[in-house]
Amino acid sequence: MQFANVLRKKRKELHLTQQQVADQLHVTRQTLSRWENNLSYPNLDTLVNLSEFLGIPLDILLKGAGNPMVNKISQDVRDKSKYKRFLLVVLAIFVLIFLWLSVLGYGRATQNEWIDRANPFLRIEYGYAVLPNKVPEKKGKVTIVNSNSKRVDAFVSDDPFGSGSWLKFYTGQYNAKHRWALIAHKGSYVSNIRLVSRRQIPIVMREQAGNQYVSYDAHAEKRITKRFPWWPFN
Repeated sequence: MQFANVLRKKRKELHLTQQQVADQLHVTRQTLSRWENNLSYPNLDTLVNLSEFLGIPLDILLKGAGNPMVNKISQDVRDKSKYKRFLLVVLAIFVLIFLWLSVLGYGRATQNEWIDRANPFLRIEYGYAVLPNKVPEKKGKVTIVNSNSKRVDAFVSDDPFGSGSWLKFYTGQYNAKHRWALIAHKGSYVSNIRLVSRRQIPIVMREQAGNQYVSYDAHAEKRITKRFPWWPFN
């Protein structure tokens, strides 16, 4: 006997209306009517509740060769399994992306040169910095040597509005005239340096580049002048 006939017969034996059964199962009367007319079928959870409420074993409800309800429930189970796997894959992708961006953001905030160098979202920027040495008082050609064992830590201005960051980089030898540097950098990774004179700096950038070197003070400013230093993009 088909599911629709079993359901209708059992409901009438218990002297229940369609509305009473529908209310018990938290569905509409129209839904129950479609079940009894073999137009649609309940899902597996509702079928279990229906079996308990009417006192019909599940094997009776599912009995019958080629029962379309059995096929529907099997298909629903397969669809749920596919949907679950799809959600797990999507969730795993989002987690990986989040972890990847977190690593890039960590590298940006802590000025990790290797992470910034591998960050595909950072573009090469060009800025100017004044190097840490006083102009010699005596006239004549004087060479100021920066020790190769230490790196310069200078503020690199990237635009005329004061944006920039404190970067550490090697300069080698430079003299009193060429004590400014044009810095090509990707985040904290410095890819190229060119020593320049003040005249070679564009006028709009001269004020930002400055005349006198001031060492970094952690209490006075941050190393990166961005609102969100951990943001892994330019």
